Amino acid sequence: MIRLKNLYDFMEGIFDYLLILDDNERLIHASDLFRKDCLPGGYSDNEITLEGLVSDFSLKTFRSAMAKAKAGNRAIAVFSPSDDEACSIPLKVGHAAVEEGGIYVFFGNKFGGLSQRTESEKDERIKELACLYRVMEWIEVSPTTESFFTELPRYLSSGVLYPEEVVVHSVYGGVEYGQEPSPDNHISVTLVVGGKEKGVIRVGYLDDQYQLLPEEQKMLSEIGRTLNFALERREYRDKLRMKEEEEKEYSNRLEKLEAEITSRTAELEEQRENLGIVNSYLDRVSSGLEESKGRLETMFEAIPDDVVLIDKNRKIVMTNRDDIQAGGHCYEGFFGRERPCEDCRLARILKDKTPLTLLIKHDDRYLEVHALPVYNKDHEVDGILEFYRDVTLEKTYEQQLQQADKLASLGQLVSGIGHEINNPNQFIRGNIKIIKQSLDDMLPIVDDHYASHQDLKIARLKYDFFREHIMTLVDDMAHGSERIKAIVESLRNFARKDEGLLVDTVDINTLIEASARLVHNEVHKRAEIELDLVPNLPTFIGNSQKIEQVLINLLVNAGQAMPDDGKGMITVRTGEDGGNIVVKIEDNGKGMTEKTRKMIFDPFFTTKRAKGGTGLGLSIAFKIISEHSGSISVSSELNVGTTFTIRIPAGKKTQVAAKEKP
Repeated sequence: MIRLKNLYDFMEGIFDYLLILDDNERLIHASDLFRKDCLPGGYSDNEITLEGLVSDFSLKTFRSAMAKAKAGNRAIAVFSPSDDEACSIPLKVGHAAVEEGGIYVFFGNKFGGLSQRTESEKDERIKELACLYRVMEWIEVSPTTESFFTELPRYLSSGVLYPEEVVVHSVYGGVEYGQEPSPDNHISVTLVVGGKEKGVIRVGYLDDQYQLLPEEQKMLSEIGRTLNFALERREYRDKLRMKEEEEKEYSNRLEKLEAEITSRTAELEEQRENLGIVNSYLDRVSSGLEESKGRLETMFEAIPDDVVLIDKNRKIVMTNRDDIQAGGHCYEGFFGRERPCEDCRLARILKDKTPLTLLIKHDDRYLEVHALPVYNKDHEVDGILEFYRDVTLEKTYEQQLQQADKLASLGQLVSGIGHEINNPNQFIRGNIKIIKQSLDDMLPIVDDHYASHQDLKIARLKYDFFREHIMTLVDDMAHGSERIKAIVESLRNFARKDEGLLVDTVDINTLIEASARLVHNEVHKRAEIELDLVPNLPTFIGNSQKIEQVLINLLVNAGQAMPDDGKGMITVRTGEDGGNIVVKIEDNGKGMTEKTRKMIFDPFFTTKRAKGGTGLGLSIAFKIISEHSGSISVSSELNVGTTFTIRIPAGKKTQVAAKEKP
């Protein structure tokens, strides 16, 4: 969408009286001075037409002038409002073709405006206005950024004094377009998109006999401001399209994973059938168990899962586990218990005389247990045969799949919510600027009035108190709006799909501040976060999103480590040591034992399994820091606190990683 207000501001800087109509004689815009002097009764922008705005005589002059301007000729219209024949203002008219058809620009100055400029100067201003409008239209309808900059010289040349001699040179995203003008005879504007300098546009002549006008620099500056907004929208749309493609690819990978799980399930079913065959075989040889023991031992050794034969007294008769001896109780040898399990399979099979399959949890492992009855010669249950299959990995994959689906949904929600918040917040930010500018203009006038009216009150407040605090209130609103924008942007960046490349210039202090904002709601009920960041630290080349993932994981873990009976403190410090960026995250929480500290970076190790922990957070953090040629270490004391230390080489990424794992 074209930002017409920027165009209007540009034109009103040249002419006092400005009136713009479309091809259907509908009013598009009128300058503030024109409305004040010529439309004292005000007007509504809702479908007002020229016929309802001017007298019959004035209407004839307008229509005649519009016909001449559209044909490329010079023309003047006389404005006389319909309710005041005595008020007549001469206005020059120009016509500009746009995508929707065209607009008519009527302009003039309050005191002899038409006579203050030469005809050639006025024609040049019309050319500049038409050029500005065409460039704004072209950025909206051009199919790609490359096509826009390729065709930009054709549009810009129409707005300068010597269009046949002008050359236009553009640089955007590292790509150059057009021909460079003379280094001493050109004007330029810098393109800033998303707060970053992305390129430049230069307009000039190769021959020094042609000179550029100050108004042409103003026109180019206005074009640059408009392009900054338009290019930012285009890049945002491109990112959304890429994200949709990435999400589609991610969905395809999930489907493949589900297919693999289905295939694995089929294999398990087939294995169950094979186990049924083994059970049938054991029934046939139960009467001669001693003679068949050697054969059974061979079979046990060949089975990849743990297998145990248990008699009615819960004694181990045979097993393929080398570390467990026959003769002991099953609950002692396999589970380290002093008494039988609460869900003892032997007791259930003795009662029901049917096989059973169930999932049990032992320490940090998930085991799928198949228990089959073993019959004696009298066809009575004499024991059970149990098969233990470790399905921890499959269970973890299932949890990860569910978590991945949640995260994908969260990414979509964050993007949508961020858009919904940013839209009204954009209105707030823009309106606050207008309010502040309005107050800057109005308060000196009110100050003069207050000098002779000491009892003046505004908003039921004495004026001196109101005058002292009003700008502070406006600044507070602006600060709050910017804070909303920063929080939403942090959420959207964190939810953005990561490519995994180490190509970002990482400012660690900026990432720490963003991470602290994101985890504030999660952590603040249990702990306060204090930042002690050394300013102006060197940057390093890496992946900003991955480093932010590590920081958020460590901050959330620190918050969860706080005791339940008080509120703790988490301190994040940064510094530089021997060419390394150093980050320390300290907490005064519960701490950890020496055994836990040694295993803290192992995959699937967790002390929060009952609360949904997967044991992968710190393992992934260790891998991410290693990818950045850095190290992560931990020191902890039980009931005192824990400190994680991250070291990453400053500057360019090195080839050898200084890994440090306790």
